[in-house]
Amino acid sequence: MSVADSVVVGRAMLDRLPGELDAKGLGGTVFIVTDTAVGERHLASVETVLIGAGWRVQSRQIHPGEQSKSLEEAAGLYDWLRRSEAERGDTVLALGGGVIGDLAGFVAATYLRGMKWAQVATTLLAQVDSSIGGKVAVDLPDGKNLVGAFHNASLSFLDTALLDSLPVNQLRAGWAEVIKTAIVLDSEFFENLEKQLDDPGRPDLLTTAVERSAAHKARIVDEDPLDNGVRALLNYGHTIGHAIEASTGYSKYLHGEAVAVGIAGAAALARKMDVLDAADELRQVDLLRRVGLPVTFAGTDPDAVEAAMRHDKKVKDGRPRWVFAEAIGSGSFGHIAPRRFEREVIEDLYEGR
Repeated sequence: MSVADSVVVGRAMLDRLPGELDAKGLGGTVFIVTDTAVGERHLASVETVLIGAGWRVQSRQIHPGEQSKSLEEAAGLYDWLRRSEAERGDTVLALGGGVIGDLAGFVAATYLRGMKWAQVATTLLAQVDSSIGGKVAVDLPDGKNLVGAFHNASLSFLDTALLDSLPVNQLRAGWAEVIKTAIVLDSEFFENLEKQLDDPGRPDLLTTAVERSAAHKARIVDEDPLDNGVRALLNYGHTIGHAIEASTGYSKYLHGEAVAVGIAGAAALARKMDVLDAADELRQVDLLRRVGLPVTFAGTDPDAVEAAMRHDKKVKDGRPRWVFAEAIGSGSFGHIAPRRFEREVIEDLYEGR
């Protein structure tokens, strides 16, 4: 089955959730994993629509934030499923953003050697990126996503009406992944964003962004399901972004905010290596700034960021493999940059220089 077949995009369609679960072959008890912030906004509605359609439902809420994406939190969920007598024919449902999706998906991939799962994505970042493609993981203190698996969700349910209550900083953070996709894959999409991205919360623009980004993500995943080739393009901006997150203890920046800084850094590095011209570097930075995203970092220092980069899962022979945009809409991967260029870029991104 194509990854695209598991993706459902629309607006104000929560009443369709039971039917979509059934259509994707999901059944048994639905074990909902969410966090307390998302639970306050959406859990009651999801439980009501599922119970009303005859589904058995249990739910568990955890603390929000990247710190919960840990082996310790996974162990707590394993214990909950064990005490609840979960079976392989039951369904894990991740209700939330990227952290919940990664954590609940990891638990689904590993408990009972694999349970089916679905994601109802409640952040823009999750809707356009992390809910699609089956990358599930937890973090270690030295880096993001170092313990994980590939386990595709049977359903990625992307209702853009769920974004209406999203805090503005999280909405902006999601736009970093939309912009990333346009930079490396779709010049027309990027140009449309340059013309239209005056209001990041505009419903029609959000729905278009989710549809287009999700289609690109599904196509790339179908081509490279185990992340051994072209899927690396989707990590544009993530080498520096992940390092900033790790070196600040996952507490100062949202993932998309760190990726925005990483995009600015990757563009600067590509320009230094004569891969990208200065005009296309500026277009990327300008669009990020228009959305209100950061393009510099604080709260850590260049030494810590550079050290964290060496723990990135894409490192080979001790050297980061960079994703570059050679032009807007045209990305490439596998680049090795001189260490001095890497250092110069990180120092230029640092607000304390």
